[in-house]
Amino acid sequence: MRPKPAVEADVPEEVHAAEAVDAGVEEEEEPPSKVTVRGAAEASVELLPSGFAENGLDGFATLRPVLGFAVDDDFAIELGPTFRLRVVDTAPGNRASDIGGVLRRADWDEAADFMQIIQSLRIAPDSSPFYVRAGAMRKKTLGLGHLVNRYSSQENADYHPASVGALLVLGPVRSEFFASDFLFGRILSGDVSVDLGALFSSKAESKDRYLVSLEVAHDSAKSGLPFRPDATVPALALNPATLLHLDGSAVLLRNATLRLMVLLGLGARVTTGAPLGFVVGGAMDATVKELGISVKLEARKQAGGFRQGYFGPNYELSRYADIGFTGTPQADAVLPDGFSFYGEFKLGIGTAVSVDVAAEYFTYGRTDLDTTANFTLLDSWLVAQARFTAVGMGQSGRYHATGGLRARLFKSFYVVANGGTVFFPQVDGTLIRGVTASAGVGVDFER
Repeated sequence: MRPKPAVEADVPEEVHAAEAVDAGVEEEEEPPSKVTVRGAAEASVELLPSGFAENGLDGFATLRPVLGFAVDDDFAIELGPTFRLRVVDTAPGNRASDIGGVLRRADWDEAADFMQIIQSLRIAPDSSPFYVRAGAMRKKTLGLGHLVNRYSSQENADYHPASVGALLVLGPVRSEFFASDFLFGRILSGDVSVDLGALFSSKAESKDRYLVSLEVAHDSAKSGLPFRPDATVPALALNPATLLHLDGSAVLLRNATLRLMVLLGLGARVTTGAPLGFVVGGAMDATVKELGISVKLEARKQAGGFRQGYFGPNYELSRYADIGFTGTPQADAVLPDGFSFYGEFKLGIGTAVSVDVAAEYFTYGRTDLDTTANFTLLDSWLVAQARFTAVGMGQSGRYHATGGLRARLFKSFYVVANGGTVFFPQVDGTLIRGVTASAGVGVDFER
């Protein structure tokens, strides 16, 4: 369901220094901005596949320094590059291509990889009519999600871009923009919606009820290409893709605990003779005390090179092989003329637990699935997360699972563990899958 438009924040008037006019009356001063500084250092041992041929497990000592600061809710930045130092090099050997024979070059072979230093960036609070967010993106949905839906930029083990998004609200017009790659854009997308209720009525109950929106997304296919230890090997050429989607939605019921919405839309791939896609559906949000539930159901029609949710959770792998580990890239895949049924369920308990499941069944025998779970317990001393994604089940399935845990043992000392599957695109367009695991410790401070 589309997020509610941001509410304009109250901005205090600027306070100027002046002499007191009335004796005994003190003029209130604006409190100074609160600056917070945070630092951390993590060290771990990691097993990571070679990414080529036999794909044996290599051993790494991984270091991650972190430094960040924030000014109230107006600005925050956290920098934290990851350095993988190769200790064990199994066949096929990769040490010859490493930087200095130690630092894993595949993590730093593209200019976009250097943006991994930006772990997070925030300009302006969420309540502001304008804000910017940047960093590693793992579940981005734009608008109603009919083009960019649950997208992750971190599925390619050799590609580490920072993404950037921005929101701008001007009266009844809400504009959201997203670029998957901070340096090159690569996937450039935007969603512009007009609140018809606010445009034609001044009544508060009409606001955010009837929306018309246009979403556009383009993948230039220029960055995030396979790592080439031998620069004489030609780079893989992938085809670009441009899609657009027009949506209309209406909120039928809205109160303190329940919100019901219906929607319909029309989409297309910007190519010669591209078929149109259609969608009709509804969504429900319910909130009871600390419990929040969201359900979304859609019937979809697609064909050829167009599909809803084109830029999905597994797109950074599907751009090489639509399904399975070999075959046609998604930009060149031709879907049968048929229908699909999409459902999404989300459950949240305060800020402690969030679980969601999204699934799409295609009538020609394919099923895609993405589910995540996040737990923040014991006053944030225990944090755990997991994700499972499946693409092309029933045809040529591809499965991706990850999980992580952080447990704080003392105020400034914690342990971390991560594991799951990883994928490495090859210069011939195929994918190689392996298993990774890491465990380590970290120290941090905040002032």
